[in-house]
Amino acid sequence: MILFLPPAPHTGAFFDGIRNALSDLNTEAATYPGYGDVPRGIASIEAYAASLLPKDADTIIVGFHTGCLVAVEMALQSQKTGPLILVDVPYFGDEIKTKYAAGLDDNNPEQDAFRAAFAYDTKRALKRLSHELILVATESNLFEPTVKASKEIKGSRLLERRDISKPAFESAAMAELIRTLAV
Repeated sequence: MILFLPPAPHTGAFFDGIRNALSDLNTEAATYPGYGDVPRGIASIEAYAASLLPKDADTIIVGFHTGCLVAVEMALQSQKTGPLILVDVPYFGDEIKTKYAAGLDDNNPEQDAFRAAFAYDTKRALKRLSHELILVATESNLFEPTVKASKEIKGSRLLERRDISKPAFESAAMAELIRTLAV
């Protein structure tokens, strides 16, 4: 099975297009607590991961933007995850995270996942990770952060895909890449 983890502030419906393109495969798309019809809970990457841990040890987890952080945390919380495919990792230093977090409205629940992402210690988490991992850097503003993140993870595999741009998960190239990596 392939589990897709969305970027903030989206629900699992973000992946409807690619899931249709991969309709012959068993796929699911997660929605974080507080988004869509899922009741609000603790807004942290750790809590999101705990609430979404797959029961099947062969589940391939595909994270996009914020979903990358949730995927990493899922792998840290449980060995019952299959390979991770992280697309466009939001790997920012503290200065950038603080700047972005300062622009968020603490009273807006739709920004919970953003606050959670900016509070998450991504560098520490990546250094602790010992999991089969593929990072995909697309033609986006997260190309360089993804390349940088790949250097933090021992044994990770980096795929530079400048042929894939916005909207990345609506491209035939992304569907074919996920199919190739998942089979």
